[in-house]
Amino acid sequence: MIRIDLSPPEFVHVPQAPTIERRTFCTRTPDNEWHMWTAGSVTADGERLGLSNHTWSHLDAPFHLLPQGPTFERIDPRHYLALDARLVDLTGTGPERRETVGGVNFHTTIDVADLPDDLDACEAVLFVTGFAALYASGYPMQPGADAHYPHVTREAAERLAACPRLRVAGIDGPSVDKPHTHAAAHRVLLGRTPSPILLLETLTFERLRAYTPSLPSGVLLTIEPLRAFGQDADGALSSVYAYAATHGDEAEFAAFSKALRSATLISA
Repeated sequence: MIRIDLSPPEFVHVPQAPTIERRTFCTRTPDNEWHMWTAGSVTADGERLGLSNHTWSHLDAPFHLLPQGPTFERIDPRHYLALDARLVDLTGTGPERRETVGGVNFHTTIDVADLPDDLDACEAVLFVTGFAALYASGYPMQPGADAHYPHVTREAAERLAACPRLRVAGIDGPSVDKPHTHAAAHRVLLGRTPSPILLLETLTFERLRAYTPSLPSGVLLTIEPLRAFGQDADGALSSVYAYAATHGDEAEFAAFSKALRSATLISA
């Protein structure tokens, strides 16, 4: 069995967000044995803020966009903690479906035709476009970059929303929408009632792609959010992992997956 970290190695955010700055606020000296550092964001005007819930791999709660949608602390953790996930590998689509930025070639528009036929049984779907290779260059944070993010069309979002067991949709880009879509995928997926589809954004599948050129179609997905979110949280930074069976270990992996997904959650 393998466990792959799907979180990026560094902060990633949309171009409109403040820049991220790291600072040491407690430096080890002969009189002090403690060392601590902090990270915060700085606006174009120099205003210092805390970190956004959307500067790394993260879950969007419906309240992020919809004023009447549930906030993160009102969502049952069993909705996202451990899920059977379907990987949709779009790294080999035709050239007419792709875009190249900074030498990185990636799938750009996720439409109904890109969705597999077996989604109805899935609890999560993860779109692998190849865009995450641009994280290291800082491209996603540059002005105008969000116009080139891979995105999910309204029609594809509506098809996903029709999958009764689906709880989470993930992508290896900072958003499931481009500016010109006016958050259509966010509105459809986060707005599904009574059970919203949470959005898992800013993933990276580059470690998994380096490990195996042929991606598994299914993985066990675990999402571990930062729980210090307070009231009215619009989302949460989250560590994300994918587990997959290696050859010959399928039965043991199935048992492990079932046990983890059915574990009793004690959180109060």
